[in-house]
Amino acid sequence: MNLNQLAGGTANYLSKELALDISKIDTLRFGLEIIFAALIKGITLISLAHFLGILPEVTFAMACGAIYRLLSGGAHCSGYWRCLTLGVLMYLGAGELGIYLGSYLSTDLLVYSLLAGYLLSSLCVLAWVPGEVPFKKITNISERIMFKILSLIYLSLWLGASIIIVRYANSSLALAGLIAVINQTISFSPPGYKMIHQLDNLLAGLFKERRCPANAADH
Repeated sequence: MNLNQLAGGTANYLSKELALDISKIDTLRFGLEIIFAALIKGITLISLAHFLGILPEVTFAMACGAIYRLLSGGAHCSGYWRCLTLGVLMYLGAGELGIYLGSYLSTDLLVYSLLAGYLLSSLCVLAWVPGEVPFKKITNISERIMFKILSLIYLSLWLGASIIIVRYANSSLALAGLIAVINQTISFSPPGYKMIHQLDNLLAGLFKERRCPANAADH
């Protein structure tokens, strides 16, 4: 049973038990699909990160990337298990790189890297946010401006929190978060859409399923 079938079966069961209007079943199914997808991804990431000894870094990277993605949008794979695979690899990679590079970069160099990442991401936000996502195309100018502003506010908060972490906590956390933010910035850029599409095709031979929910996975 795939994710869509699981969500559909659960939605049908709940609609009968709760005597819901039949017109609301599809909405319920879509919501359940997103919830199940998030749970599977969260459990998978946390379990693997704990096993690899990079749980703090992966958790911080996931928080940085996920919030940013909600505001900025970006490219998706065309199937859930492909979305899951790519997202898990990217966040685990961010955690591993954060630990590896953290031992080589000085505090000042890391702060400069954070500032450079912030400036680059801000320019990309102004140019391309909101990025198009499945089932949700934003064409209203005021809404597009709103998502740009929210993304810039978030990046400012992220930069401030990351600098504090560098100064008073673990630099590997800040590096993992920086990598996650850069990955997300790439995902809503035109080259990022092309790259995700190519990776999606590469994974298509391994996973064959329906299109994933718009907010089900991050990459």
